[in-house]
Parts: sequence; C-alpha cells; structure tokens
Amino acid sequence: MGNIGRMMAWNIEQPGASPAEPDGFIDALTGGGDSRLVIDRLSGVNKYLCPPVPAPDLVCVSSCTASPIAPAAFWHCAETFVRLNSAASPGDEWAGLHRQIETRLLACFGATGLAHAILCPSGTDALLTAALLLAGEQPGSAVTAILPQASETGSGVPRAASLRQFDGPAASGLPPIDCAARIVEIALRYPDGTPIDDDRVAEAFKAAASAATDRPVVFLTHGTKTGLIAPTIPPAGSDVIVDACQGRIAPETVARYLRRGWPVVVTGSKFFGGPAFSGAVLFPTAHGAARTPVPANPGMLLRWLSALDTMEAFAAIGGQCAGLIQAQRQAIEAGIAATPNAVPMPGLSTQGSGWSDSPTIFSFALRSRSGHLLTAAELRPIYTRLARSGVLLGQPVEFGRFGALRIAIGARDTLPAATANQRLPDVFAALREEAVF
Repeated sequence: MGNIGRMMAWNIEQPGASPAEPDGFIDALTGGGDSRLVIDRLSGVNKYLCPPVPAPDLVCVSSCTASPIAPAAFWHCAETFVRLNSAASPGDEWAGLHRQIETRLLACFGATGLAHAILCPSGTDALLTAALLLAGEQPGSAVTAILPQASETGSGVPRAASLRQFDGPAASGLPPIDCAARIVEIALRYPDGTPIDDDRVAEAFKAAASAATDRPVVFLTHGTKTGLIAPTIPPAGSDVIVDACQGRIAPETVARYLRRGWPVVVTGSKFFGGPAFSGAVLFPTAHGAARTPVPANPGMLLRWLSALDTMEAFAAIGGQCAGLIQAQRQAIEAGIAATPNAVPMPGLSTQGSGWSDSPTIFSFALRSRSGHLLTAAELRPIYTRLARSGVLLGQPVEFGRFGALRIAIGARDTLPAATANQRLPDVFAALREEAVF
C-alpha cells in the first residue's frame, strides 16, 4: 500500500471497535462495479484517489467526483455484511436489504408512489438502464440521443445514452436492445469557459430534436460536472431522461420530473458522499411496471447503504441548510479569489432560496508563469500531488481549450458534526503552494 493508502488505513476511528475489518468486507464493498472501483495495489486508492476505508485525515472537497466512505457508515456496512452473510439464508437477507434500500431511496427523493427504484452499480450504468427501458417501449425504433457535451457529463455517458456498454458488466440484467442510436452533443460553454445562455442552449436542443429523423431522447442534466442545468426547457415532443447523478436536486424537483413521466437517474456517491459507485433509476409508475432482473450485488447494496446514512440525515435538515451552504459558498469563492494564479470559472447562477438553488460546485483554472491556462492534462499532476498531501479536490475537467479543478460542497458538509468550514483554510493553503509556479 502506498503513501496515500497507509495514511488513510491507519486512521479509522470507531469507539469500541477493532480496526480490523471483517474478512472479505473490503472486496465486497468495492465489488460489483467496473474498472473505476479497482484499488491500485501500490497506492491503496481507486481511480479517483479514494481508499476503500475512511480517511478522516484527508480534507475532502471532492463530492463532485468521489468521496471516501464516512467512518460511521463504514462500520455500519461492515456489521451488515457480517450479519447478512451469517444468516441461515444469506441470499434472502441480501434480497430483503435490496427491497429496503429501494423503499428508503424513494422516500429520500420524494418519489414514493411516483416511481419504481431500480438500483444500479453506478450512475452511468443507471443512465444506460434508463435508456434501455425507454428504447424497449418502442422496439426497433431508431433513437437520437441529445445530451450535453461529455466534458460536462462524463466520458462514458455518450456510450450509455447510445445503448452501448461503456465499462464492465451489463448494468441491470436487461437484454441488449435491437435499436440503432446516434448521439448529438450540445456545447454548454464558450471556448473561454463562460456558460452559454440557457435560452441558446434550449434552442440548440430544440434544433437537434427537430433535425432528428428518428425518435429524439433528450438527456436533461440537472447538475453537470461543473454544476450547470441543461436544457432548462427540453424540446416539446421529445422523450426525456433526467440525469441528476450529482444529487444536487431537491425532492420536490424530482417529483415534478416524475409526474411528467421523465425517468430520473440519481446516485448516492456525489453530493451525498457515499463511496463510489451507487446509481439508481427512478422510473415513473406512469410507464407501467419497470421491474428488471437485477443480479445479486452486495457491493452495490453496501455502497447504497452507506449513502443512505447521509441522505436520511440530510433529509431531516435539508430545508434549513440554505444559509450554511451560502456561508460555505462565500468562503470558497473568497479562497479562490485569494489564490495566486487561480481563475474562477462561472457556474450555476442562484435560482432561488432553497438549498439546491445555490451553486455547490466551484470551478477554477490555474494560470502558468507564461500566462496560459493549464489544460486538464496539465492539472492532473497537481490534483494528484494535492491528494498525496492530504487535500482531495474534484478532478480536473475540460473547459474548452483549458481545464479546471473543482471544490464542491456536499451533504456531509452540512451535518452537525461537519468540519468543512474549519478545514477550508487547509485546502487553500495547500492550493497556494501548488499554484505558485
């Protein structure tokens, strides 16, 4: 195990509990996904520089990408793993947990009675599942999937939207669909990183839908990698899948989408800080039964169980945390402004007074000595060095000709025991050391 893994593994804190996790638990927690979950033997972390164990000494402002599992959730999942595997009928116990998680998930998103919950190993798996379900309603019909550019959604999202596997095993047990699909990606930003006006983006989606010679399916992304929402008005007459994988969405908004018959894809591993990956499709009951034969997947269930610990705690206070999020926003924006060579990038504009109406992802570029803005590839070593020094940011994203790092506010930062505000100075102290070239 490398430096990151050693630093993290020896800082698990659980009063009265042994620091040794149950045999097989880590393999289960990180199983049932794809290559992004694989733990590197040398560093002890996955692709997103997260270990499979809690990391209380790591300052994490990375919920737009991934977060290490919370200590209490880790031990809750470990206890559940042992209890279910020790039962007389483990398979029945895991199936029962699956049903419980679906019920709790629907309640957290205000979707009880409005949707079926279909659990998936990741958000991208869930997008593929939603696309397959819609395609299956009109077998043989060709599809044009219209979605924001991949730099704002994820490298695997265009493949998932076009009904193709992107990484790893089939998401939901659904058979392949005999359906031709093509992709149209819509730009959300100008080359200088400025967001394109909502009306212009909506017009671009409308033009793409009008030009489609087959069935248009619009992916309304409610929270991109940089916090944008697009399109704000989907083209009339198009099928719509809502990509809310960031989780930065209020339950009443989810319910409104579902009532329009739009499947909503969510995760527990972004805003809610569960370990990567846990995805789900909230499929409207208006479409009829949408149960799918989901293979047994203890890893997916354990990761969802971890996320639900935070989701339910946040649900109890979500209506009262807008002021706290605003205070954290001001502290983050001030810290970026005070960081040499950091260039803040515009993101979501405030939409209202609720917690989800305020930006919670803050992107910034870094300027080199020669004056050019660093590309995403040039930012990658900085991102990695910061993680090794104890500060985990959102990973670099492309902003046209250059890249940006991200600082995100997550649900765990709003809970009573959170220390996000106290630890923000550590983020900017580390960033200033890296940003002075």
